[in-house]
Amino acid sequence: MPQDCKDLGELWRHVAMLNKKHFPQHELQPILGGGKTSRPKVMFVFINPTAANISSRPGWNGPRFPFIGTKQVWRVFHKAGMLDQALMDRIDADSNWSLEFTDRVLSFLKQKDIYLTNIVKWTGHDATLPDSEKIRLFLPVLKREIKIVRPEYVITFGLIPFEKLTGQKIKLSEYYSDAMRCGRLKHFDLQLGSINTKVIPCYFPVGRGDPKRATELLKFVNKL
Repeated sequence: MPQDCKDLGELWRHVAMLNKKHFPQHELQPILGGGKTSRPKVMFVFINPTAANISSRPGWNGPRFPFIGTKQVWRVFHKAGMLDQALMDRIDADSNWSLEFTDRVLSFLKQKDIYLTNIVKWTGHDATLPDSEKIRLFLPVLKREIKIVRPEYVITFGLIPFEKLTGQKIKLSEYYSDAMRCGRLKHFDLQLGSINTKVIPCYFPVGRGDPKRATELLKFVNKL
């Protein structure tokens, strides 16, 4: 059970077991969390990884964390002031990340007090949203991950991770309008056992989301 996992290493072994048990024929590897793994300022929670992440390939021998070998999300982070120009230039130039460059990005995330993860740790071939069964299966893993990592803020991209963690319903358009009017972000308190953190919702930064509004909200996050 995820609640029995004492550290991320044990939790990732549990994730591997879940994938093997429930999806034995699935060839893509689950994408785990990465960045600063102890008390980061911000944990970013996305929904589910896809095969666009090159670390999902079975032959990958490096770390597995969200958006390795992709461009769009990193561009949003860059526009929000969270990614330096040298890294962005390299990301724009080549989607085939080397292990050395992947480690360089991971080191940058640690220095920036950032941790990236997904609510669902099962990798799809495309960007189809996960069904309710996958969310039910992996939500306890995310909650245990939060308790182990202990972030000050949890930024949820899209309504799925926000609603599943907080149990609350919001309209992102109203939240965005309030943030733009007030010049600050409202947070929602989340308590998991003895761990207290603050949840901030955000638009998904690519695809079905809203990259422009996500960037504007992330600029506030960057000033926390």
